[in-house]
Amino acid sequence: MNRVVPLKGSSLVFSCELSFTSGAIELWKGTGRVADCSSIDYGCTHYSGYSSIVNQTGVFTTISSLTRENEGTYICKLLMHSTESQSNSLTIVVYTIPSRLDFTQVPDGNVDLSVRSARLQCTTSGCTYPPPLIQWLTQGQTSSSPYEVYKTVNPSGTGGSCVPPEQLYTGTLDLQQNITWSDNSDKVLTFSCRIEYPDSRMNLTTSGSQPIKFAVRVTEAFLQQNNQNITSTLTVNSGVPVTLTCLTGTSRPAPTIGWYIGSRPIGSGTSLTFTPSNTDHNEVIFCQVYNIDPNLKVNSSKSSLFVRVRVTEAYLQIKNQNITSTLTVHSGEPVTLTCITGTSRPDPIIDWYIGSRSIGSGTSLTFTPSNTDHNEVIFCQAYNIDPNLKVDSNKPRLFVRAAPKILDVSPSYKGYVGQYTMIQFNVNSITKENLTVTARHSNTSGLIHQGIIQPILPYSIPVNSSQIPMPDFRGIISIGIMSENDFGPYVIEVKNIVGSDSENIQIIRQITPEKPSSFHATNVQEKQLSLRWQAGYNGGYTQTFIVQISHDNITWNNASQVSAGNRDGWFTTVIEDLIPGSDYYFRLCAYNINGRGDLADVQLAIRTLKDVCASDGISVGGAVGAGVGGAVGGIVLGLIGAIIAFTFRRQLNGSKCSCLRSKMRTDDELHSYSNTEMNPQTVKPIYEELNKGNTEQRVYDKISPLEG
Repeated sequence: MNRVVPLKGSSLVFSCELSFTSGAIELWKGTGRVADCSSIDYGCTHYSGYSSIVNQTGVFTTISSLTRENEGTYICKLLMHSTESQSNSLTIVVYTIPSRLDFTQVPDGNVDLSVRSARLQCTTSGCTYPPPLIQWLTQGQTSSSPYEVYKTVNPSGTGGSCVPPEQLYTGTLDLQQNITWSDNSDKVLTFSCRIEYPDSRMNLTTSGSQPIKFAVRVTEAFLQQNNQNITSTLTVNSGVPVTLTCLTGTSRPAPTIGWYIGSRPIGSGTSLTFTPSNTDHNEVIFCQVYNIDPNLKVNSSKSSLFVRVRVTEAYLQIKNQNITSTLTVHSGEPVTLTCITGTSRPDPIIDWYIGSRSIGSGTSLTFTPSNTDHNEVIFCQAYNIDPNLKVDSNKPRLFVRAAPKILDVSPSYKGYVGQYTMIQFNVNSITKENLTVTARHSNTSGLIHQGIIQPILPYSIPVNSSQIPMPDFRGIISIGIMSENDFGPYVIEVKNIVGSDSENIQIIRQITPEKPSSFHATNVQEKQLSLRWQAGYNGGYTQTFIVQISHDNITWNNASQVSAGNRDGWFTTVIEDLIPGSDYYFRLCAYNINGRGDLADVQLAIRTLKDVCASDGISVGGAVGAGVGGAVGGIVLGLIGAIIAFTFRRQLNGSKCSCLRSKMRTDDELHSYSNTEMNPQTVKPIYEELNKGNTEQRVYDKISPLEG
């Protein structure tokens, strides 16, 4: 059976193709006959609206203007010799197309399905038959994009002004909120509709279109910090806020974002600011997103948290025991300490100090304390994140237990038979328990001479202690020289509870005189003065004293000699022929048959009186004084000798000038020098050519020239 769908009002020609030579052909529509062709010669008889012709091949029928009455199924019958045969049937459906197809319901403006749903309707203008199919078409955002069928729907029909079965038809397309494109791609498409007749190529499309933006389900998320993607590890500082951002791919509607550390929720939203703690270390942090279906959640990449913890405390341990305010150690014995810090990540950098002196690095320190470390503080200093934020441990003070140290004993001492030889030296001993000092003769049966230990007062300690260890005590040993056997080598030993120190010395027989003492000036006048002193031991021989004079403290000449014989006690000499108001230097020594002894400790600097006449008759005195230098405890033993300067002045009363003895000047007017500070090699020797103007000054054959 064949089927045609011609347009209402159009013409249609159809035929019954039968081999026809005799008999009759009838054209039937349903049960009614519409044409009768009895023979080729006589033609056909047809009814109103139909026109048929016949020939040897069949009957050809024309409908000039199709109406609804022409619809039906047509068939041709061949009648011959009382027999009947039929052709194939032909069904004619007369359709009516509308004049237009228009949108009758569209949303206002562009439609975003991630925000709301949308309903689109298009309706025919003009009656339509048979019922058409309505196709909803989509096209890309450019006019050159091809149309695609989105959906085909069966329209709903209404009679309206149409004569049944013709109707007005409406196609409806409902797009629900959050509908995504088939591949979840980001799509913005324009929609239009088209009428489609299954049996005809005729169609009609709406002239307008409606843009529709599809929702996009979120499918990916990732973390950023400071606009930089975060890798597998995120390094943060404990207690320091951190801001992260959760970025997603295209997502319509906007996603719902939750934040997690491990399984613990910590926030929501695109941006998260959180403060990490030490317990978050090695946990993973991530964001979780969804936007359409809460059952389809997407996790971002998961970054492992590396929580840096700044070191904030440190303390010292020795043998797993905390160290208190004092750490007792032994000089020369290695000590191992450990620097313990609180929770810190990464491991801290640790440096060690004694006072301000760096002594090592690392968690453990082995050091060997020395005497100089005594009373210093020891501590470790740690940091791990910011080198400007260093933490000091507790600072215990070192108490160094050490054997004593003899600092400045002389290798040799001079002695006399029948007298005591005094051995003095400084001792450094931090540890004071059981501190003793002794001397033992190396060549005798081991007779021990017990000495005494005297603390050194703070004001006698030298300032420059960076080069020489600061002494604590003064050791003094008196060794009685009873015979020649008492001379020779001795061992000086200092002990305390920790250990001992010893030095070898020699006591040498003194054959020259002992140096004089208490050298001073008296009765200073314009041209003369008196010098006075006390004799020392003569070495067992008669001794003679010699006084030397100098104008510049460089070149010296003999000024006076006094023969003492075997006498001891006080001696005085008068120096004459001096120049008034002049400066003089005087020094003193003794000699015997064996040679010259040491210079007296005191060297004098004296100014003779000068005549000054004053009209008011008032006399102003000069100054007379003497200084004696001595050894005072400490590394620097003080001034061995002092030069005392005196200034004398005579004032004239009217025309008379009288010499008045003055009182002693104040301390700031005295000038003192140490004989030991003069290098003997730099002082010019005294030659036998002396000042010929002073007949009392002469050189003695047995006196070698004195050197400074």
